[in-house]
Amino acid sequence: MNGITSGGFSTRDSYTQRLIAALNECVLSPDRYFRIDTGIEHRFGDKAKEIHNRLYYSLGPTTDLLRYFPDCLYFDLKMFYPDWEANLDKPREYAENENQLVGNFTFFAEYKYSGTPRKKPLPNCPNVPLEFIGIIEREAWLTYRRITNPNPDVGTYLDGSRPRIAMFYVATYAPELLYAGWEEWIEPINIVDKVARPGKRALITRGSGTPWINFDIRVLKPIEAFLVDDLYWGSDEAIIASQKCRDLLFG
Repeated sequence: MNGITSGGFSTRDSYTQRLIAALNECVLSPDRYFRIDTGIEHRFGDKAKEIHNRLYYSLGPTTDLLRYFPDCLYFDLKMFYPDWEANLDKPREYAENENQLVGNFTFFAEYKYSGTPRKKPLPNCPNVPLEFIGIIEREAWLTYRRITNPNPDVGTYLDGSRPRIAMFYVATYAPELLYAGWEEWIEPINIVDKVARPGKRALITRGSGTPWINFDIRVLKPIEAFLVDDLYWGSDEAIIASQKCRDLLFG
């Protein structure tokens, strides 16, 4: 595979940045989406490094909400789907005379890359083929789950509603290579229970040394199917955009 190969944390980070760039060029492009960068480096200006270091050395459910907050918030400039509209079961396209600042379909986005397949099946899930075992940092997944928990029942239109986080996931060893899905679809099939401590590697690996969860990649969709089914693209445009994105990533 020409474009992306396996490696440690720095390699994974660089390829994650390539994934973001490819998606923003071919799929999440400015002609379709308005993007707000929500990562630490964008929200805190010249204090970003200091704040990142403080969060890194202060692990916990409270600080992790900032440390692992989703990367971007996207506003769909084509689709009208306001969260306050309880009777609209799915988005519709804006009419020509409608204000496209009002009622955008919105979602956070998170980007993940995995280039090294497991070498052995998971003992508790022996029937999941190795090429379908994905991996995410445990504390990141826990943070996403806190963010996307549905609202309690309080007798209003927001009952049961949840924030949306779209996960874009590259697995260079999986058949489709590039997958996507809503964060709440992911359920662990394995959870590493080592304690994460500030400034220390919990595990001896080539990666970041932080605990992780494994999940079945098949709960996600090939990216073109996610665009059609869940982001309301036309089939032809989804196939073309997805192929362009794969070409940029993998050659």
